[in-house]
Amino acid sequence: MYKIIPFLFLGGILYSPAQEVDLHAAIEIAKIKNKSLQNAETEINIARQKRRETIAIGLPQVSISAGYNNALKQPISIIPAEFFGGNPGEFNEVIFGTEQSANAGVRLEQLIFDGSYLVGLQASEIYLLISEQAYIKTQQVITQATVDAYVNTLLAKAQVEILKQNLTIAEENLSEIKVVFENGLAEEESVQQLQLTFSSLKSSLTYSKQMAVIAKNVLRYVMGLELDAPLTLSSTLEGLALESQLEDINPLSIENNIDYQIAQNNIRTKELLLKLERFKSLPKLSAYLSGGYDGYNQEFNFTQPDQDWFGRASFGLNLSFPVFSSFQSQARRQQARLALEQSKNQAENKVQELILEESRLRSLVRLNLQNLKTMAENLSLASEIERKNRIKFKEGLVSGFMLRQAQNQLYDAQNDYLTAMQQLVVSKTSLSLLLNPITPEK
Repeated sequence: MYKIIPFLFLGGILYSPAQEVDLHAAIEIAKIKNKSLQNAETEINIARQKRRETIAIGLPQVSISAGYNNALKQPISIIPAEFFGGNPGEFNEVIFGTEQSANAGVRLEQLIFDGSYLVGLQASEIYLLISEQAYIKTQQVITQATVDAYVNTLLAKAQVEILKQNLTIAEENLSEIKVVFENGLAEEESVQQLQLTFSSLKSSLTYSKQMAVIAKNVLRYVMGLELDAPLTLSSTLEGLALESQLEDINPLSIENNIDYQIAQNNIRTKELLLKLERFKSLPKLSAYLSGGYDGYNQEFNFTQPDQDWFGRASFGLNLSFPVFSSFQSQARRQQARLALEQSKNQAENKVQELILEESRLRSLVRLNLQNLKTMAENLSLASEIERKNRIKFKEGLVSGFMLRQAQNQLYDAQNDYLTAMQQLVVSKTSLSLLLNPITPEK
């Protein structure tokens, strides 16, 4: 039951229209319903079946055969007549066999030794491991993609809300300045400046609403949901940014990193290819045992009890040994050695890449964290400047142009602050996936 309960809970998230989904639940849903991840899981099952198929090649193979032949026109053979007491130089026409015949048999084949088969067994195990590693890698990709899509959706939603607020304030300011202008207490340019601000905000809001719809559809797609499925996000951009400010102190584990494991598995694959080329020069030995019965008659009486059946049986060995391939095998072995050296170099490069990636992501997270603090301070300053300029504008101390500059500065600061939170969450997720590898589920 303790294994079933989480799935029942997750099922409620999947099918309850009113259920809100936080980031962690969205990731779990994506791990279950994302089509790419489902295909990666199917690939593991295919690899398991492929391994069973490979193992079965070395097990006894039994086949049953049956046949029936009706000679509508039997072939005529010519033999010297003197075999039957005739004159020399003359020939007699004879027919061998009966018009109808039937047979049934069974054959048992067993592979005794084949170097390629032994390598194939090892290769099937490596293939299964490759599929499992590809599944883990796909999980990481889907996790990162879900975080990106979720945070982008929150960003688009926040931008829409801020633009609505700014548009409301701009509309109020425009209405007030129009009244003042009509009373002859303000210049027409002030009205025009606020009209520009209002029109620009209205256009930006329309665009942001469209982007919010697209961002949410991208999230649905990544989660494996239908594009018209109801989806409500419960996490907030501020909350996720606050969580991302916690420092990840886990060290980088090269051995547990999936990219490093894939590189090591690539080395084993190339080693098997080299071994395969070497084993191709070894002999192949197999054995067979077959037996059956043959029946002959002029009419179809094979189902009658008095039908005579003649038994046959045989046992044999098949041995093949490559002798000379015009140096093809030598060239293939050399290619396999070079490919092995390439894979080892790639694995060494992957270690260095991971170390550099850790350093880059840690620096990026620190930079984004500092940038978020700076953007928060800038937003506070821009808000205060805009508030003061709005008061001064109403008192006739500043022009509409000055107010519009202050408002644009505020709008930029708001967008920079939202973007800074989004960048922090995304970069922290990348670092966490690098330092906290996903392991195969037992």
